[in-house]
Amino acid sequence: MKKITNKLFYISIFVLSLLSCKTKNNTESEKIEKSKFDKIENLANRYLELNRFSGSILVAKDNHIIYNQSFGLADYENEKPFSSKSAFKIGELTKLITGDILNKLEKQKKVNSTDKISEHLTETQSNNTVGDFINLNPDVDYNIAGRLIEKVTNKSYQENIKEYCTKLELENTYYNIEDSTKVIGYLYHNYRGNGLELQRAPTYNLEEAFSNKGLKSTCSDLMKILLSYSKPISMDGYLENDGFSYSLVNDVENKKSIIVLSNRRHPVAKEISNGINSILDEKEYRLPLLREPFDIEKTILKDFTGNYSLNENVSFDVLDSNDSLFVLMGPNKIYLVPQSSNQFYMTEMDASMRFLRDSTGLVDKIVLLNGFIDSEQIAKRKK
Repeated sequence: MKKITNKLFYISIFVLSLLSCKTKNNTESEKIEKSKFDKIENLANRYLELNRFSGSILVAKDNHIIYNQSFGLADYENEKPFSSKSAFKIGELTKLITGDILNKLEKQKKVNSTDKISEHLTETQSNNTVGDFINLNPDVDYNIAGRLIEKVTNKSYQENIKEYCTKLELENTYYNIEDSTKVIGYLYHNYRGNGLELQRAPTYNLEEAFSNKGLKSTCSDLMKILLSYSKPISMDGYLENDGFSYSLVNDVENKKSIIVLSNRRHPVAKEISNGINSILDEKEYRLPLLREPFDIEKTILKDFTGNYSLNENVSFDVLDSNDSLFVLMGPNKIYLVPQSSNQFYMTEMDASMRFLRDSTGLVDKIVLLNGFIDSEQIAKRKK
């Protein structure tokens, strides 16, 4: 009896040890995930503070949502917060839905992937095939795809959208409905000569928008759509005058998805998505600099001066005067405010300049940043 008691005692100790290890491992795992959560929060809030982003972010791993948060407001004039029903204009992401509808029509034998669009729409001169739209070819006109769907089904595009949403149980995806919870889009620029400020985006013509710009949706609904795709997808962009930007990544190989929807025109959604991806993979990422003055050593300002040329027709001068740096653009002399030891921003426009040095330490080029997006690299002309 004593041997049995001792045996039970050691078994109990062993089980408790396992439970202790499991609890410790879970705690460590939770710490890692909490760290990633906080980094994503900090990244999104930095872009929000810079007026580069306002919207929703969803991250999924193994088809399970692990992050779903909103930042800013859906309607700034009325101080209306985002909700789970807040629907954004999704621009080119509409291709996912249009392509999926055509894919389902092909399975119903109503179209073939090899069919040329002109076979169904005789007034169209397009050489594209139905398969081009199903496979999300970036070079095709999805307005044509919308008309093809109407022709094949004898129903309006909007009716097809409603049926599609019902089948996939999409709760807040639509083309045009009244009394909706749609998000208001905003531009951020110096439109009144008072410096950078928000401006409500102008309304658009539904007939012109049709199937590739008029659709609205949410991160949660887009995630449901992604579940019907078994191939990698990477799409991003912004609506030029509608005040919206977006990025969607479906990484099939690593079983993760990242969706960023913003009611800002500026194309930072992709940059946010890249940052989130780096956070998930525990890699380095760049946190955008604040538009706040940085105490720079005045003696190095002369390093940045000179003539910079984008091409033979476009060039400008950078000069220092009274311990400050300026750029001459045509007749305009623009003050460059230091925000780091090599980056300067312009107060009256949403732009910055990052100066780069060569292997010898000499400044040899400028990276132009528009809304904190890396743009053209402009070489410094040698004397």
